[in-house]
Amino acid sequence: MSAKSEWAKLREVAVHKPGNEVIFALLNPSEFLFERSFNLSKARKEHDELRKTLEEEGIKVYRLRQTFIRKIKGDKQFREKIKTIVNSNLDDPNYLVELLILRPSISEGKVIISDPLPNLYFMRDQQITVKDGIIIGKMATKQREREVEITKLFWEALGINYREIRKGKLEGGDFFPMDDFLLIGIGNRSDIDGVSELFNYGEVAVVHESRKEFFHLDTFFNVPSSNTVVGVKKLMEESKTEVYYYGKLIEVTTFYDYITRKKGFNLIEISEREAKQHLTNFLTIDDGKIISPKNSKKFKEFDVIEVNVENLTGGAGGIHCMTAVIRRD
Repeated sequence: MSAKSEWAKLREVAVHKPGNEVIFALLNPSEFLFERSFNLSKARKEHDELRKTLEEEGIKVYRLRQTFIRKIKGDKQFREKIKTIVNSNLDDPNYLVELLILRPSISEGKVIISDPLPNLYFMRDQQITVKDGIIIGKMATKQREREVEITKLFWEALGINYREIRKGKLEGGDFFPMDDFLLIGIGNRSDIDGVSELFNYGEVAVVHESRKEFFHLDTFFNVPSSNTVVGVKKLMEESKTEVYYYGKLIEVTTFYDYITRKKGFNLIEISEREAKQHLTNFLTIDDGKIISPKNSKKFKEFDVIEVNVENLTGGAGGIHCMTAVIRRD
């Protein structure tokens, strides 16, 4: 399980189709970090279309719910573990998975669901994938803390080993593997303590995100190919970037200068308005080939597959956010 660069051919990915857990966020979107309300039935159909598109491109897609159900059915030890976690003596896999995600309780005759995990379908964020495996991070917001518990069980169900950061915060939407260096954003959801656990990978560029509304690096930046990036130039110029080499600070510059002048990437500029419409939140599936939430003439030099996710993006994320990379070439 590995990913050395963002543009290497994508082979395996993990997703989670939004379910009943999202209903609670639609009652009060901002309380659950959502951007707006949306049609859940249409969102689920959009997610099916995204999954089918990935599969048509030859990418192996692992679905969280279905993976749990298969493992619960076929592995008694895992089934008993889940039953213990959710405090149930029933063997129904679908029921157990629903309990695992929603974690309801009963108090004085009332059903209480205080932590339903509506953001779980943004599978990018609970971990990162580097050249030698998967690293589980820590979520910065209370609404998403418990997601890591679910995804660790998911990787266990798949038989995939992982390691965890020991301190700080680290979320996958802030991370880009760039072949001979790593990019990681901090300031909103990830922090320097979490990022410091990556310093043993050599060159690590730490981007200080300058705006709270752009809470992950992938909300205003992405990498469609081995020689081109997409981003909001103004935000890149505002973002101080510290370059570390095996933990030693060797340079302080701007994100724009680091990527374009030092590393030589071409920049396709987009506006802040376009970024807020999730134009950077595409998934690169091969060098120069992307699956995009919205097509743009600005991407005409690439092979673009457009998938409608207008309801899914109501949760404040796009296709990049919804996909956890397991393996690239």
